Amino acid sequence: MIANAPRRQPLYVQIKQFLLRRIAEGEWLEHDALPSEWDLADEMSVSQGTVRKALSELVADGLLYRQQGKGTFVAPVLSDWGNALLQSPGVFDEVPDRLSCEFLAISRMNASDDMAVALQLRRHAPMFRVRQLWRGQGRPVALDEAYLPAERFDGMEARWFRSGVGVYATLQQRFGVRVVESREQYRAVMLPREDANLLGLSGAALEEPVLSMLRLTFSSVGERVEWRQRYCLSRDLALLQKGC
Repeated sequence: MIANAPRRQPLYVQIKQFLLRRIAEGEWLEHDALPSEWDLADEMSVSQGTVRKALSELVADGLLYRQQGKGTFVAPVLSDWGNALLQSPGVFDEVPDRLSCEFLAISRMNASDDMAVALQLRRHAPMFRVRQLWRGQGRPVALDEAYLPAERFDGMEARWFRSGVGVYATLQQRFGVRVVESREQYRAVMLPREDANLLGLSGAALEEPVLSMLRLTFSSVGERVEWRQRYCLSRDLALLQKGC
C-alpha cells in the first residue's frame, strides 16, 4: 500500500503521511476536495475507519477542513504577512495596497540566545534564515528574516521559495506543519545599513527609526516553530491590526 513506510508506525499514521506527501506534491491545492473516504480506502487497500482517523487528525491539525454533506478539503495556508494592514497615517477608511513578497535568500546560522530560549532549543542550535522583501505598489515597505530550526526542518531548499511560496505555505506543504500566529512585539529601532539598502533608504532616511516586529509562531499542536524579525517602514505608513 505505502512503500518504505516504517512497520512500527500505526497504519493511520502512514495514511496521514501519505496524504500529506500528495498535498505537498501539488495533487490537491487549497480548497480542493479530496476523494471520498470510501475511494481513498479502496485506492490504498485499507479500511474506511483507518482513512477517517487519518483525515480527522489532519482536520484537527488545521491542514484540512470539512463541509457537511460536501466532503473534506485542503485548508488555505496562513499568509506570511499576517493580519496587519498598511495604510496612510490617519486615514482609517483607506483600502490598503496588496503586498507582494519577494524571496531573497536562505542561509544557515546559529540561534542567538534569545531565539534559543523562545524556541526552546539548545544554545547555538543550527537555524535556517529565510529573507523576504515585501513591496507595495512596487516599492519596498518591509523586510523579513524568518528563523527556523534546521534539525526540525531538515532538507529545506531555496527552490521551494523561488516561485513565490511563503514560509508558512512551505512548512505546511513540505512538512505538514500548520503555523498559527501567536505572540508579537513592536518597537522603534535603527536599521542596520545592509537592511536599509534593501529597503531603498538613503541620506537622512538612514537616521530615522523604523518599526520592528518580533514574532514567535506556534503550530496547530502547540509546537514552537518560527522566530521572525520584520522591519517595516513607518515614515509614510501606519500599521493597523485587524480586529483591534
